[in-house]
Amino acid sequence: MRFKKLGLLLMLGIVLAGCSQKSFIKPDQKQIDAYIQAHPDLAELDKSCIYDGRFEIGITQETLLFLLGEPVKKEVTPQKWAQQEKYFYKKGNQKVFVIEDKHVVGILEEEK
Repeated sequence: MRFKKLGLLLMLGIVLAGCSQKSFIKPDQKQIDAYIQAHPDLAELDKSCIYDGRFEIGITQETLLFLLGEPVKKEVTPQKWAQQEKYFYKKGNQKVFVIEDKHVVGILEEEK
């Protein structure tokens, strides 16, 4: 019996860990529908990330801000090839989104 409980708790932990990314997402379905309708030229990657409640390398800076809101901290670093921005979000673990030319080019995660 003890092993069954432990197994159930382990499975629940795995499921919740897989859903932890969604806890970052801010908009509700009504906001999502309105945003997609207001931006008919939105790239397919951005649309699918918005509908799925996820974020990926390649989405636009605008989509990132729509999904997650304003970051708790921003850093700007001029590089030879482009101006690089880092957006810091903290909810549980810290996520850092690296942005160049108005697109996410990297996502870093730091555990608490």
